[in-house]
Amino acid sequence: MENELSDINERLSQVEKKIDETGKSFSDNSPLQKIKKAIAQVKSDIKSIDIRIGVVSNTLLQLKLKERTKAQEDNKGIAKMVLENEEYDLEL
Repeated sequence: MENELSDINERLSQVEKKIDETGKSFSDNSPLQKIKKAIAQVKSDIKSIDIRIGVVSNTLLQLKLKERTKAQEDNKGIAKMVLENEEYDLEL
């Protein structure tokens, strides 16, 4: 009977240890905190990338406008040269 009692007490202590470990793992929220930190980092990265995209888009738009203005000026210059040449031809 005493042997059975000691065996039962030993199994009981093992089960209590398992229950305590399980309870600790349920109350351990460090994985959740790591996930929250990772999500915050991803959001920060997304904002940074959005800003970079905006800067690049703005730069491209400015370059296109400069090219368009230059092309228009070149076209005006060519048209002016054509008009001047026509006037010269008319005088001959």
